[in-house]
Formats: sequence, structure tokens, C-alpha cells
Amino acid sequence: MWWRTRGAVENAVVAAQMRTFFKGLSAETRKAPRLVAQEYGKHLFHRRRRRLVDEKRFAASRFHVGIGVGADDFADLTKRAVLVSDTLLLSHNGAGERHHVRQIARDSSYIPQTEEQERTNVLPTGSDTTEDLWMHCPDPERLGRWLLQTEPLLRAGCAWYLPTYSVSRQTTNYGYVGDPIDAVYEGLDGPTTDSDVPSLLDFAATGRRVVAQSHTPAVLSQLVIPVIEELELPFIDGVSLEDFSKITVGEFDAYRAHRLWLRMELAGLDSALDAEGRQKELMKIGFRMQDSVRGMRAQMNQIRRKQAVAVTGAVVGTVTASLVAVYGPALQSALTAVVGGAAGGLWGAFQAGADNSPRTLRENAWYYVWTLSRTVDRNPLTPDDREAPARRR
Repeated sequence: MWWRTRGAVENAVVAAQMRTFFKGLSAETRKAPRLVAQEYGKHLFHRRRRRLVDEKRFAASRFHVGIGVGADDFADLTKRAVLVSDTLLLSHNGAGERHHVRQIARDSSYIPQTEEQERTNVLPTGSDTTEDLWMHCPDPERLGRWLLQTEPLLRAGCAWYLPTYSVSRQTTNYGYVGDPIDAVYEGLDGPTTDSDVPSLLDFAATGRRVVAQSHTPAVLSQLVIPVIEELELPFIDGVSLEDFSKITVGEFDAYRAHRLWLRMELAGLDSALDAEGRQKELMKIGFRMQDSVRGMRAQMNQIRRKQAVAVTGAVVGTVTASLVAVYGPALQSALTAVVGGAAGGLWGAFQAGADNSPRTLRENAWYYVWTLSRTVDRNPLTPDDREAPARRR
């Protein structure tokens, strides 16, 4: 599959967990994004240790951490921030209602009955205590769609989502008073406590780079903010999140080359510039990007023209070689006069095809952007497409 491309791994810890998660998703579950979100929350929580799975290795990784990101901003922020991020970490950070994930513990305790109680069918006296895991999220349906649409990115360790968990405890007491028919069932809701899983702020506080929206000035990131808010990027604004994810992983070398170029461009921005000066510099970066994409388009068109000529030559050369094989060397001189020689026509055409293959450009930083742009040109994204659920797999 396209997401299993060799070398398409940004963060091995994240990639290993995400691939295990998606491998375990059934086709039926994929049809219900809300269930996908629930399964994701279940997968990342270690039931016995009550911690994030593989927590020590996660904690040792470096992430670009999304701060102040609303539920509606995940898709746009993912496409833009991934262009400069090593691994993007997003979370709702406790916002939204709680949603049940699973029961994580149950303990039952009953007082042994006497023979008389058993004979008269007296209900047993005792208690049941259960603990349930909850995930806080504004919209599990939307989260599930995001997970499905970004599957290639998650599998490659380019992005992941950190759930916010809490644990509730409930005890139900069973007993009777007086006559056996006066049974008493008493349910006691215990406290709901936050889990020990690190929060988004915990990850941000240990030196990770911050990805922030422009309305959170206290945690601005000089590198990422321009890409998210200010820089015009029509080649990703017009492509769906699902297509963006597939192309990014499918053209991983070109993606990395483009990310390095963009990082260097943004790192060169003078932090002392005022708003107007900053905008001018960003506009220049945008112009350089457009010019590079045009150059890549011209190269691809030139290669296609060469390939068309090469294929024609290959056909003629193949026919020539066949005739020589059948009728012998006696026809060699005549055929050379017509088509330039069997060997020359055949091998020359094959060599031209090898020298002018698009494969030689696939590691170019602008091949990735050209591929995104071509997708936009072929399948322009409508407003309805932005909210469309992931296609059924």
C-alpha cells in the first residue's frame, strides 16, 4: 500500500503505534468515524498501568505541539503545519464533553448467604464497583474523520492525536431490609478523576516547538505561524486532507526536500520586521514558490514530449530488430538508411527514455508541490468536500 513506502517514517515511535492501531481497525468500524475515535482512545491507554502506551518513548520524542487549536481547525492546520513540522501533535486538551471509551476495572463483593436466606430466595447483600475510562472531545465524529483522512501521515509518524482521559468510579450496593421482598439497591457515584496521561501542555513544556494560531500570542512560534496563517499556499488549500496525506507519504523524499527549503526560507525572516515588512517578505517567498512550481511544470512537459518521441523511436527500433532477426544481415544496410540502424534506433530510444524519466525528478523539492498542484487542478475542492467524511475503504 502507498502508506507502507520504504523510508516513509518520520517518527518511529509514533509510526509503530499508529500502524498497530490502523491494522486492528475492522472494515465495519471504519464506516463509523465515532467508533474510530473511540477505538483510538482505547488503543493509546494502557489499561493495567493507567498510563499512555509506550509513554517513556513518546516523552523522549520531539514534536511540534498544537496549542489553542479548535476542533474546526484540525484539517487546515494539519496541512499547513506538516510542511514545516517533524511530527505534529494535536489535542483538544480537555475541551468538550466526556465520551465513554471502555470499562477498565470491576470488583464484586458479596456476603455469603445462610441456608435460610438461600431457601427463601433472599437477594444477596454486597456491592459492585466499576471504573470507566472517558475521553474528552468536542466532536468524536469529526475526530474520527480526521483520523481516517490523515491515516497515511499517522502511519508515517508525521502526526498524531493525544487524547485527554478521565476515570470515573461507581459503586452499587445490594441488600434488603426486613422482609426479603423489600430489596434495596443503592448506587453511589464516586469521583471522576483526571488520568495520569501527560497533557498537551506537558509535552509543550519540555522544549518542544509550539504550533499556535494567531490568536494565542503568548506562545507564538516564529517558524510555524507564517505557514499556518499568513503565507498563501493555494497548492494545499485546494486539496483535500485525504489526498494531501496520501501525496505527502507517497512522495516522501520530495516532501522532505520541500520542507527543508521552506524552513530555511522562514528561518531567514527578520524577527524585527514590522507587520508590513513581514508581509512583504512572505509575499516574496510565495512568489519564489510559484516560480519554482512553474519551472517544475515546464520540466515535466518537456520530459513528456521527449518520452513521446522516444516511444516512437522504440517502436521503429523494435520492428527493425525483428526484421533483421528474420531476414538476416542482408537487410541491415537498407534498414540503416531508413531508420538509422536497428541497434541505434532501439537502444537509442531506450536510453532516451531512461535519461528523461520523471523518476529522476521525484526527489526534487518542487516535485512534491507540483504533484499537489496537479491534484488541485484535476479535482478542485468545493466547500462541501471540506466536511465530507473519509471515503469508505
